[in-house]
Amino acid sequence: MNLPVILLTIKWMIRDTFRQSLASRLFWVLLGFSFICILFCLSVHIEGGSKKLDSVPGEDPFGLPANDPVVEKLGKEKVQGEGVDVLGSKLYLGFGLFQATAGRDRTDAVRFLQVWLAGAVADTAGIFLVLIWTAGFLPTFLEPNQITVLLAKPVPRWTLVIGKYLGVLGFVFVQVTFFVLGTWLALGVKTGVYDPLYLLTIPISVMHFGIFFSFSVLLAVWTRSTVVCVFGSLLFWVICWGLNFGRHAVEVYQLPGMTPVGRTVLEVSYWTLPKPGDMSLILFDALKASGFSAGVQEFHKLKNEGKFQPELSLMASMLFAVVMLAIAARELETTDY
Repeated sequence: MNLPVILLTIKWMIRDTFRQSLASRLFWVLLGFSFICILFCLSVHIEGGSKKLDSVPGEDPFGLPANDPVVEKLGKEKVQGEGVDVLGSKLYLGFGLFQATAGRDRTDAVRFLQVWLAGAVADTAGIFLVLIWTAGFLPTFLEPNQITVLLAKPVPRWTLVIGKYLGVLGFVFVQVTFFVLGTWLALGVKTGVYDPLYLLTIPISVMHFGIFFSFSVLLAVWTRSTVVCVFGSLLFWVICWGLNFGRHAVEVYQLPGMTPVGRTVLEVSYWTLPKPGDMSLILFDALKASGFSAGVQEFHKLKNEGKFQPELSLMASMLFAVVMLAIAARELETTDY
């Protein structure tokens, strides 16, 4: 089997995945969800504040932000009476239905919204929903009445697995890009703030999904069951997050009741399995979200102590995905149809 045929097979599998997403209406469902989020961003209105992109909450030497604890405790008038400027802006959501006090300028307000769109919508709820909705792609494709047509052709089975994986990854990339670019442009049009850091949500979220979808691929080849792929992938994500959190908590607090064997098992599990908590922390740092979201304190304490290794964490998670795909390809090679 020469390289052009392999590449042609993978290309065909990618196109077939997009065809499958259109046939199942999933493509349009996700686009509709993104349109709702874009409409929400178009409903945003901000009054007051500057457009400076280098602002950091709570570090302005000439005043305090309106949402500073001191201002909230003493009141705006009393603080201003002491000769301290109170900086802030009004944030209106839902075309004026809801109102909130934002940070010291409109950039703070926009970044606050972007942090929540990236962290809560794209990186958490989005990963869960896309894992659920794409779980049926491979089991459907691996049904005997569908795959036997392809297996009759002289193509390596591993190209079918890799092609389908890349097809789903490409589909998710298109959807995430549309969501992030759409909300970014909508907020920019309404506020005049175009923060480029928000665009880093695209590669980080797609990578996060791709790591866990590799496990879904293995489940699909092994069981050919959509139900197993859905619940297995979500349960695996929760287990990995728990181990990720547990390992960092042990590192931060140095729990005295942890035995050497238990610590070793936790450390091996951490470096062997994917690390969703670390992925979220990497996104958090990329967006410079400090001051806009508290996050998980154990993760931030570990980072502040210099014990967090994002490059090694990311490489270990990507290696896990490669191993899962290799096992899935091998399993398909030995499966009888």
